[in-house]
Amino acid sequence: MKNRQMRPTRRQDPVSRNEGSHPVPKNHKTRLPQQLPGSPPGGSTLPSAERLARIEKRKARNRAFSLTLLVLLIMVITVFAIVLVMRQARPRPRFIFIQPGEIAQTVTLPGLVARDEQLFLAGSSGLLKPLITEGSRAAKNQKLALIIPSGREDQLRELQKCEKDIIDLQNELMQQGKGAGARAVYDESAASLTTVVSLIRHDLIRHDLSSISAYQTAMTIILEQRTARLMPIDFQDARLTALKQTRDALEQSLGLEAATLVSQKPGMVSFKLDGYEADLNNNALLTLSADALRSHIEERDAFLKISETIEKDRPVLRVFSGLYQSLAFIIPGNQTAVFPVDSWHTLISTDGGQTIENCQVVRAEKTGDDTLVVLRTDRSMEWLSDRRVIRAQLTLNRTEGLKVPYNALLDYDEETGRASLMLVIKGVARKCRVQVNAYDSSFAIVASVEGEEHQPTESAILVVNPESIEEGEFIGS
Repeated sequence: MKNRQMRPTRRQDPVSRNEGSHPVPKNHKTRLPQQLPGSPPGGSTLPSAERLARIEKRKARNRAFSLTLLVLLIMVITVFAIVLVMRQARPRPRFIFIQPGEIAQTVTLPGLVARDEQLFLAGSSGLLKPLITEGSRAAKNQKLALIIPSGREDQLRELQKCEKDIIDLQNELMQQGKGAGARAVYDESAASLTTVVSLIRHDLIRHDLSSISAYQTAMTIILEQRTARLMPIDFQDARLTALKQTRDALEQSLGLEAATLVSQKPGMVSFKLDGYEADLNNNALLTLSADALRSHIEERDAFLKISETIEKDRPVLRVFSGLYQSLAFIIPGNQTAVFPVDSWHTLISTDGGQTIENCQVVRAEKTGDDTLVVLRTDRSMEWLSDRRVIRAQLTLNRTEGLKVPYNALLDYDEETGRASLMLVIKGVARKCRVQVNAYDSSFAIVASVEGEEHQPTESAILVVNPESIEEGEFIGS
């Protein structure tokens, strides 16, 4: 063993240790992965910076292209929506048939009101207690009012409370369906009140409060007339009968110590006075000078007033029994040709929209630069019973011809009075020049112009809103 030499140990190849493995030839060379062009040393397989840059640029171009397409699509949709909205918002043409008509030139002026009236004087001083409603008609020998001496105010207040209780109870019974004819009276008065309320609303919109007192008076008269018409209706109610008996007893008690005014002849009664009843009557308006009438128009209050406190031997009420009342106006310019004596006219009150027909001219004369006109009428007697001055609309002249809406005029020339209309001729919109003879804020009177290719005629089709259509555009047959 000592002499045995140590043999070197043969180192086995790691590969050969594995069972089933084949020995690698000595001259065998291991093939390494091929290095990509531009790859970093060491044989890395990751994309290069240049390739990454190209990819990023391609992505950026794709994003920009997609964004451009999206913007173009939004723009197309927006334009389409705008066109659609404009087409829908464009007004559609409206058509009418041209018809003959007239336009009146009017002027609104104050006028003096006068009547032939009988005045009643107070036999004693005291408080006035009317027994008839303002503006109503009284029969001969009918009791009109009581003048209650001082010291009887408590009984008067008790009478007024009794009258209010009667009205309230009538309202309650009417709501229950009692009292034949009561509903008709209420409906009629409600319609009148609605008219007055509409006028008040219209004035409030225009911020005009000048006629509020007139409306208050009108509503008071309507309510008083309703009360008078309800009194004779039998509601068949014991409570109402008892209240009426109490009212009669109070009136009789007050009447024993009060002066009773009785109508000596039938007529319309008013308790509103201004002290000029004896001076201003139908004959006075025929004889007073224009300056005197102008002074009365400018200085008198429009509405007469009622006084509850009465003085002895002073006027307390008036009865109007005449058939006519007179209205005096001072009209600017020389209008004697427009208002000849014995001509007939229609006035419109601007205070309440009341139309006063059958007004006959009884006096017309030129005074300076103006014209004095006095008219006489038998209409609207009750409505004007509490007025001394009325504002009315008078017609100065009328122009007749083909009447078209003023908005249908195109290119109107004030100097020549020429304008254009858009007519529909054989289904096509055509312009034609016309002569404007008269116009107001709503309509115009036109006539054809000689030499024009197209002429306006009665029953021709007119485009009311010509801005909604172009000339030559086909409308249809």
